[in-house]
Amino acid sequence: MGALTVLIVDDDMGDRAHLRRLLQKTNCNVDVVDVDSVEVALTSHDRAFDAVFLDHLLPELSGLSALNSFRETWPKAAIFLMTGQGNEDTAKSAILQGASDYIVKSAFSESTLLAVLNAGIASARARTRLEEQREDLATFAEVLVHDFRAPIRAAAYLSRQIEEDLAAQDFDEVRYGLAALQVSATQMMEMLTSLSDHIRLDREQTFEVVAAPELLDRALMALDLEATQKHAKIERRLADNLPPIVCQPPQIAQVLQNLVANSLKYAGQNTAEVQVSAAMGPCGMLIFEVEDQGIGIPNEFLGRIFEPFKRVPGKDGPKGTGLGLATCKKVVHRHGGRIWCESEIGKGTIMRFSLPISRLENDLQEWNSASRKVA
Repeated sequence: MGALTVLIVDDDMGDRAHLRRLLQKTNCNVDVVDVDSVEVALTSHDRAFDAVFLDHLLPELSGLSALNSFRETWPKAAIFLMTGQGNEDTAKSAILQGASDYIVKSAFSESTLLAVLNAGIASARARTRLEEQREDLATFAEVLVHDFRAPIRAAAYLSRQIEEDLAAQDFDEVRYGLAALQVSATQMMEMLTSLSDHIRLDREQTFEVVAAPELLDRALMALDLEATQKHAKIERRLADNLPPIVCQPPQIAQVLQNLVANSLKYAGQNTAEVQVSAAMGPCGMLIFEVEDQGIGIPNEFLGRIFEPFKRVPGKDGPKGTGLGLATCKKVVHRHGGRIWCESEIGKGTIMRFSLPISRLENDLQEWNSASRKVA
């Protein structure tokens, strides 16, 4: 197993130090963060962890009570509930709430920790992949049941109208019907393309070490023609000496491209002005930011725009499939980061996403090997 990031949450300084020493003695490259409370732990939400060791008997909140919050904050992590004494009921409750294992502190050793980590992380990654596949299936079903119904119905109606107009030799109506039929076909093709991009992300699994400016270059090059036609102003604000990241470059470039394209699309009546920045954030995360002065997003929709097929209502607004931001979220989450948004109607929108900085290059082979096995 390659390099791992591990979070220890325990109010006992001695227990934290003991667990840290044992983890660092294993044959894994382990980056350990240890804190003394649930509150402090959850302030590290921008950082991705492979595993979390959570003490059950904490003063302000029991580990069992905090388990759901940890699962929501780090859904891909293996979470191990720790205790000084074994308790079957607590162990059963922990497993039912999604803990990878329940561990008695007195049983800690280098060999047991290594076995627990290997089994727990493998299980957590398999669970994550299964959940993603289930979500993809639900997305696919939603498209077939709902989103394709209207364009298919329109195509059937238009084909009958064209047949009648041909019989009546009304060629102006025929041309009108063919143009409308082409629009319907284009709509279905866009849906299929978006759905394919969203579902098949896991087929491209080669991770590389890449610099942030290179990712931005890829994204903006693809948008150069559109930006020129719209007389858009795109400004780069990249911090100096940014560290590289390990990622799938085409996918992260696509995320940046989607976010900038949205800023161009939703500029309203004004000339699009977009600022793209990258800087180091807390907890070893690189933060990308795309800011515009466009039409903005109502507060009631901010929590839903990253869901598949959830678009801000508005018959006069730009059309789309509603999968672009959902695909961005999926890519970012698979890379161990998160994506979020701030917006104000009439004043613009800020899209941000975080990515963990580069792990050691000798971990790439392990990372890519594991990805191929999962795929």
